[in-house]
Amino acid sequence: MIRTALIWLLFLFCLTATAGMARAQTCSFSASDIVFGQVDTLSSGATDTTGTISVSCSAFLGLLSSIDIRIHVGEGRGGANGATRRMTSTTTATPLNFQLYHDAARSDLLGGSYWSYGGQPIRLTGASVLTLLTTSGMNVPVYARVPGGQGSVIPGSYGSVFDRNPLDVRVDYTTCNLLLFCTNRTASFSFSVLADVVPDCLVTAEDLDFGTTGLLNSAIDATSQIDVTCTANSAFDIGLGYGFYGTGPGDRKMQDTGGNQIWYGLFRDAARSLSWGELGDGAAQPGTGSGAAQSFTVYGRVPAQATPPPGIYSDTIIVTITY
Repeated sequence: MIRTALIWLLFLFCLTATAGMARAQTCSFSASDIVFGQVDTLSSGATDTTGTISVSCSAFLGLLSSIDIRIHVGEGRGGANGATRRMTSTTTATPLNFQLYHDAARSDLLGGSYWSYGGQPIRLTGASVLTLLTTSGMNVPVYARVPGGQGSVIPGSYGSVFDRNPLDVRVDYTTCNLLLFCTNRTASFSFSVLADVVPDCLVTAEDLDFGTTGLLNSAIDATSQIDVTCTANSAFDIGLGYGFYGTGPGDRKMQDTGGNQIWYGLFRDAARSLSWGELGDGAAQPGTGSGAAQSFTVYGRVPAQATPPPGIYSDTIIVTITY
């Protein structure tokens, strides 16, 4: 009787110790913020950056025979437009699209079981993963991209916080020890995705051609076009320089190879009454960006004047966009 009781007590002790070991088999998760920095939304090229999810597990996991971790990433508080995640701003009404991926090529969408737009969770499993997790932990890269061509996004600071379980971040993991006692657990963590959209402008300009004439005994008019694309709500001014031979908005000259000159003017209006100069002259053309190209007409005039020798006369004007 005494020996039987002793064996029974030892058996109970082993069960209790094993249960305590299972309770200690836990992992912790954290992540760095994903910071894009300054983003040029007028560019057709994408802006890329990376973040890191860190995973570490207790030393007791060295006694396990298996581990299976799935890290699900959802939409973030900025929401989603279809399969595209979005950042928002407290000062603007336009979202900034971005996306998260498993791979550096940005082709394998990072997702999970708790959102509706595809992609797979991060999965960590196997003996090699277990060894890493129970020593120094593991850092898993997350690849992020803001696609180009979002010129309608108003400049400002944008962000999306991933902190809701399971809508934004959810970890499901299972640990099993050598005795095949398995425990299903859940965890969560938080991180932010951040970007600054900066004002930007692009400009192209046509040549202004007055054509061919014999005598300058009457005014000759011509027009050309300047196309400006600026980020939405960005104020800008278009300034025109004085050319190689001029001294001000009312004094521009074309010249031939012999140094002979023809006076001409550039104007902001069809009546040729408003000279077009630089911002410092108070003679620039103002505008406000929309994210799309806007066209501005340059009205040119060669006034009647003494006719110089025949030849090809030209000048070069620098177009300056101030924003």
